[in-house]
Amino acid sequence: MKKLKFLLVGILGAWLIKLLTLTIRIDDDPKGFNEKTKSLHVIYAFWHCMMLIPAYVGRKRKIQVLISQHSDGEYIAQVIKRLGFGVIRGSTTRGGIRAVKALVDKAREGYPLAITPDGPRGPRFIVQHGSIYLGKKTQLPIIPTVVGLSSYWELPSWDRFRIPKPFSRALMMYGNPIPIPPYLSEEEMEHYRLLLENTMKEMAKKADALVRQKL
Repeated sequence: MKKLKFLLVGILGAWLIKLLTLTIRIDDDPKGFNEKTKSLHVIYAFWHCMMLIPAYVGRKRKIQVLISQHSDGEYIAQVIKRLGFGVIRGSTTRGGIRAVKALVDKAREGYPLAITPDGPRGPRFIVQHGSIYLGKKTQLPIIPTVVGLSSYWELPSWDRFRIPKPFSRALMMYGNPIPIPPYLSEEEMEHYRLLLENTMKEMAKKADALVRQKL
């Protein structure tokens, strides 16, 4: 019964995302970068609450996504599989070592990766060390990615998940790649963790301001 529920949520969720995003004007900054995501071999990092628009923009590109092993993660996994993503199950708290190994293997095969560095349970907008560790192990640069929305609903979840309203605007903003050296001390790990976190926070404010200026 539970498997059927996951299946139905996956089918319905993917369909609703496609339907909703057809009504939304999605821009990118830098201009034309959404098209480049088809071929870049990198790690995309975006906040957990902003995953809906990236799920549509990155569809059918075989991007490998880290999804938690919690039951709510299964719902997300079922949806994004139907949007054309690869799914690796695990997190910093459950199945972490196995998940990192799987992601490293996929990176070596040439697949791009995507992570939510404040997931799967928060704290909200706080980058976890696992994100930097993944960059170190894969030697793929991390691209900070944020989404600005002109109008949205906010769910009462830990991340305050954002659902853009129909006929609103969205801006996908991509930062400069952050290369992670293969050998890092604990102090250096913290430096890169804060660099990614502060960059994403600043970009998120800028993206929200820019998308609302265009109304």
